[in-house]
Amino acid sequence: MPLISRTTALAAALAVAAGSFAGYVDFHNDEPQPAVLVILVAGGLLGLLAPRGAWLWAIIIALGIPAAYLIGGAIGATPRAPVEPNIFGSLLALIPAFLATYAGVLVRRVIATGTSSARSS
Repeated sequence: MPLISRTTALAAALAVAAGSFAGYVDFHNDEPQPAVLVILVAGGLLGLLAPRGAWLWAIIIALGIPAAYLIGGAIGATPRAPVEPNIFGSLLALIPAFLATYAGVLVRRVIATGTSSARSS
């Protein structure tokens, strides 16, 4: 018996990829909106596809942004616009990540409720 299911492993891999992409987008833009869009889309999809780990997907996706700045600083890369007032400001990405993942969970529950009530009618 595996420790984690394939769905959970796939969702975790997608969350890491989405967080990395969001970090890359934020590091190379001077506006936060493109990175927030990546976070919202990825979080919503992961909340819809794997709702049991929604809290974990939100954290993984959001931490891609501070990770990009930390890794970029470690290798000497210069961001297009530094995080203000400091690296901890990038933790604000947790807000849209949690909103999006739990919106995805809500959509899944609404769909499940709609299909079960349609079957009983």
